[in-house]
Amino acid sequence: MKIHFLFFCFISAFCNAQNQYPFFPKDQHCYLGSFPEFYKDFHQILNENKLKPCENKKEFFTASVLIKTDNTAEILENKTSQENKCSFELSKEVMKHMDKWIPAKIDGKETATIARILIYMDDLFENYKNGYTINNVMTKSDFDVQEFRSEVVKKVDMDDFTFKGKGNLKIKTKFAINEQGELDELEMIESSGLKEFDEMILRAIKRTLKNRKWTPAKIHDVPIKSTFILPFSIKI
Repeated sequence: MKIHFLFFCFISAFCNAQNQYPFFPKDQHCYLGSFPEFYKDFHQILNENKLKPCENKKEFFTASVLIKTDNTAEILENKTSQENKCSFELSKEVMKHMDKWIPAKIDGKETATIARILIYMDDLFENYKNGYTINNVMTKSDFDVQEFRSEVVKKVDMDDFTFKGKGNLKIKTKFAINEQGELDELEMIESSGLKEFDEMILRAIKRTLKNRKWTPAKIHDVPIKSTFILPFSIKI
């Protein structure tokens, strides 16, 4: 039995979805002028409306923004909005005035989607610099994707799996390296249709990551969670 592993990794940086809406496509812009223009407009609206900074200068907020087909947007509550109330309320006020939203096109049709936008509020008041994006102040985790890929493939034992005939098995997994640098939230988000095979892949990932820690990604000196989407396509 000949097996070919096609393994791709994506870090989910800016777009996510709540259950009722799809992801905003990674190859499209959700704001005219992309993120530098978004943060520039955000900064100007804060100043023009004389909004006050948050007392906690280290608040880091992941905004879930529903981008509608009429070019308007609405910020939704999520886990981080509850933990960073000041940043959430400021973002709600600012986004009422933002008018450069671009709805996503999926299969050629404009579609309401959720964009996930990272906001470190203290960077958007007097500390703002022209051309700013969150990437300017982000430090990546030392999680090594290539090393991880090699280790997972070694731990997939096809001798424990029986597949009749020929074909492709495609699955998609997701997990996070959390603020403590540990594996978190491992799940299968797209099944191959074969429960035994899905479970085998999850076991291989768990064995690879078990009892290991990495330096988490950071915004300035604030640790943040990095989410990885891991599709597998296996030809048998």
